[in-house]
Amino acid sequence: MIYRLTIMSLFFISCSIISYAQINSNLFGFCTSNSFTYVNTYDTSFLSKVESISPKVLRFPGGTIGNFYHPKGEAYGFRVADVEKYYKGRFSNRVHTLINAAKQKEHVKDYIEDFIILAKRYNSKVIVNANVLSSDKDEIIYILNRFKNKGVDVIGVELGSELSNRAYKKHIKSVFDYIQIAKSYSLHIKSVFPDMKVGVVAAPIKDKIPNRIRNWNIILSQENFYDAIIHHSYHKVVDGEEDAGVMISEDDVKNSRDEQFNLYKDRILEELSYGFLNRMSQYTSIFKDKEIWITEWNLQMTKTTGNTMFQSLFVAHYLLELLSNQNLPSITIATYHNLAGRDVSASIFKGVKDGFETHSTFEPFKYIGDIFEYDISTIEKQVINNVFTYDCFNKNGSLVISYVLDWNQYQIQYSNFLNNHSFNKIVFYSENLYDLANKNGILQLKKSKIIE
Repeated sequence: MIYRLTIMSLFFISCSIISYAQINSNLFGFCTSNSFTYVNTYDTSFLSKVESISPKVLRFPGGTIGNFYHPKGEAYGFRVADVEKYYKGRFSNRVHTLINAAKQKEHVKDYIEDFIILAKRYNSKVIVNANVLSSDKDEIIYILNRFKNKGVDVIGVELGSELSNRAYKKHIKSVFDYIQIAKSYSLHIKSVFPDMKVGVVAAPIKDKIPNRIRNWNIILSQENFYDAIIHHSYHKVVDGEEDAGVMISEDDVKNSRDEQFNLYKDRILEELSYGFLNRMSQYTSIFKDKEIWITEWNLQMTKTTGNTMFQSLFVAHYLLELLSNQNLPSITIATYHNLAGRDVSASIFKGVKDGFETHSTFEPFKYIGDIFEYDISTIEKQVINNVFTYDCFNKNGSLVISYVLDWNQYQIQYSNFLNNHSFNKIVFYSENLYDLANKNGILQLKKSKIIE
C-alpha cells in the first residue's frame, strides 16, 4: 500500500542503522481523555476503526481531567469545588461542559467501566493518570484494584498531570510542595502494589523558565521514590500565544498558504531532528537512569494544522522516531493525545451528534501499527533531501516493511520500484501540506491516492 503525500526540501544526506532486540510496543499508545463523553465507544463503526489501529497502551482518565477524577461517581466524578480550589484558569468552564454533556447523554456510571471494556477488547496495557490533588489515596488503590480484578495490565501510574504548570501554583507553590504530595501517594501505592512503577511530573525545558520551576528538575532528581519522569511533548509551529499544549491566539498571517506551511515544515523538521532530541538528552542528563514517559504528544493544538496533511506527516515522523531512534532509549512509554473527543487538532476521532468523524492522523497510525505484526529487530533509517526512509528488518535480516516520509513538494515516481518486492513499502507524500482530510480521514489530494 502507498499513502501518498508531499512537501519542500533542505539538502543533506545521512544514514544510520538502529538495532533493537524488539520494538517497544508501549510507545504505541493513546490518551482517552474526553473519549467516553463525546464518542459512543460501543459503536461498532468506532470499534472497527480502533481495531485497525490496535492500541498497545491506553491512558486513563486523561490529562487535566485526571487531576480531578473521582471513581465511583457519574462519568468522571468531578467536584467543581476541587477545580476552583486547585486550578487557576479556564478549566472550570471545561468541567461544566463535560458534566453537562455527560448528563445530556445520560452517562450515569463511572467511565472506568467503559474504559475497562475498551482496554480488554484490544488487550491494551494501561497507564493511570492519578488525581493527587483532591483524591483520597485509597481512591487510587481502588482504581488499581479495579483494573487488577478485571485482568487489565497497569504498567504505570502518573502522579498528576502538568502540575508544574502555573495554573496549579495556588496549591503547589514550588517543587517542594509537589515532592511532598507525590512522595506520599507513591509510598501508599507501593505499600499495596510494591512492583508498580510511578512517574513524577518533570518541568518543561525551555529558554525562558519561570522562577517557580527554575530548579524543579534538579531538586526532583535528588529524590528516589519514583521510577520515571513524565514529559508532555507538544511541538509549536504556528506563531502566537500557547498554553498547556493549545494555541489560545494566533498571529495574523500575510503569507500564502504554501509559504505558511513550508515555514511550518522547516520548523518541525528542525525540531524533530535537533530540538526534541536535545531536550530528551537534557532530561537524561538530569535524571540519569530514570525512564521517560511521554504521556501526551502532538503538534501544538490549533485548527490551522489540525486534520491536515502536515499533521498526518508529523504523526508518522514522530512515531517512527520514537520506535527507531537510538538516541531515545530512555523513552519507554508514549501516548498520543488524543484518541477521541470533540476537537479537530487533537482527536483522531471527533464525536459528531450520534456518530464521529475520522481525522488525518488515523491513517499513519493504521499503517505504522502494522509494524507490530512482524518480529522487527532492526530499523535502518536513511535521510536524503528531506525524504526519510525507515526500513524494518526481522531477526533473520529480511526486509519486511519500509516507510517513506517524503517532505518534498516535487513528486518522486515511486511506482517504478514498488513492483516485484516481497516487502511492504508505504510512502507518505502529497502536493499540499495544508490539504484537509474528509470525514473518513482520507486526504482528498489532486495527485494523491492509495495504491494497492
